[in-house]
Amino acid sequence: MKGENPPFRVNPLSSPEQPTYHSRRPHRKSRAGCAKCKQRRVKVCDETRPCCQRCEKLGLECTYEAILPPGYGKKDIDSALVARVFNQKNAVNPDATAHSLAVSVVTTQVDEVLQFSSTMTKSKGCLSNLEILRHFQDIFTPNTMIINETGKDAMRVKMIRLALQSPYLMHSLIGVAIAHLRNVLPDHKGNYALLESHHWQRAISQYSTELQSSIGPHNMDALFSACLLMTVNSFALNSYNPRQSFVFSPNPVECLNWLFVQSGLRHLLSRAVPWVRKSMWWEIFMESRNDLFEDERPGREGLHPDLANICGINEFTSTENNPYLWPLRMLTPLLTLEPSLRTYSRITTFMGRLLPDYYERLVAKDTPALMILAWWLALMNGVDLWWVKTRAKSECAAICMYLDCASSDPFVLRLLEFPAQACGYLLQHNQANLSCSDGSQCEFLPDAVAPLQPVESNSRWETIC
Repeated sequence: MKGENPPFRVNPLSSPEQPTYHSRRPHRKSRAGCAKCKQRRVKVCDETRPCCQRCEKLGLECTYEAILPPGYGKKDIDSALVARVFNQKNAVNPDATAHSLAVSVVTTQVDEVLQFSSTMTKSKGCLSNLEILRHFQDIFTPNTMIINETGKDAMRVKMIRLALQSPYLMHSLIGVAIAHLRNVLPDHKGNYALLESHHWQRAISQYSTELQSSIGPHNMDALFSACLLMTVNSFALNSYNPRQSFVFSPNPVECLNWLFVQSGLRHLLSRAVPWVRKSMWWEIFMESRNDLFEDERPGREGLHPDLANICGINEFTSTENNPYLWPLRMLTPLLTLEPSLRTYSRITTFMGRLLPDYYERLVAKDTPALMILAWWLALMNGVDLWWVKTRAKSECAAICMYLDCASSDPFVLRLLEFPAQACGYLLQHNQANLSCSDGSQCEFLPDAVAPLQPVESNSRWETIC
């Protein structure tokens, strides 16, 4: 009606519009692009090596090593990454991309710890640092340290994780693994010799610096681990050469370093007594304990009678008045063992328990001290390990030759029979009994004996006696 307000009406709500679906356009995203493109969040990298086109265009340094995330420091190692790279038991059906990234991250971390790039080793035809660590884990450990599964786990996994935080341990791991590589790859010795020297120089320098600080829970396992590896490296000998033995050297102390180093672990343990029960090595140390090395009785009861005689040990002898009693107490029960990989740990314990007063007699080249060492080396020669046999045979032969020339005492020469037979040295009185095939007396030394002749000029050792 005209003049009246129109009736109030509510307009019905319009039905909501249906959202329009737009299919995602096909796109490409790099999975293995360079580290610089990843850092700049560039989705597409052409992955050209050694330098991608984008980095080349922008004048950027192109690298395919992984960029560590912020805050990812030496003390914040991602255990999952390390496990993926080094512990294959935990990497069942690993994703290839994730595994590749883990390898890149750990490779970068190892190179940072060492301050030594893997590209330097590759350029010399050597394995990368990570490849050498894998050699340590898979080849070195089972062929060097005859220990139980707990010990192998400590070396294969825990020690490597620890090394990522301890440069001197990382250098020790790399150095000892290279030493083993040079042993199994003699044709490549030259390639690795300089590299090995570099790592050991760094390891020893940094290890010595660490020893100047306090020892506690924060560093004892790294120190124990490095010390164990250094004992292996010190005992290993590149080539058989009795002429280089301490018995023929004007400086026997320097040439006996391979033996002195073996007592290092004992000194470390004495400084870490309050915390050693928490060490990752504690269980292994306890399993290696043996009553054979706890016998400190005075007198000669239970000792090898002939060795006790040459050492001047009687019923009144004690460790306070005779430096030979303690080493002979340790050696005598070992003589009942068959040298093998099963008995190796007990035989090697001997060298780590020797005391300074015995070392002094060795440096002086006293006959009893040399005889004890020769008999122990004869046992070590029966242990078929790459780092044991050459040193044991070479030093044993040197002592036999030295005493064979220096002594005319029939008793001394009779005691030399055991170590001489073990190392293949022919004593002089046995040489005299050799006859040629026609029955005449031979006028030459067997090939096995000839290399034992020292060649120092102006020395009474120029020829065999």
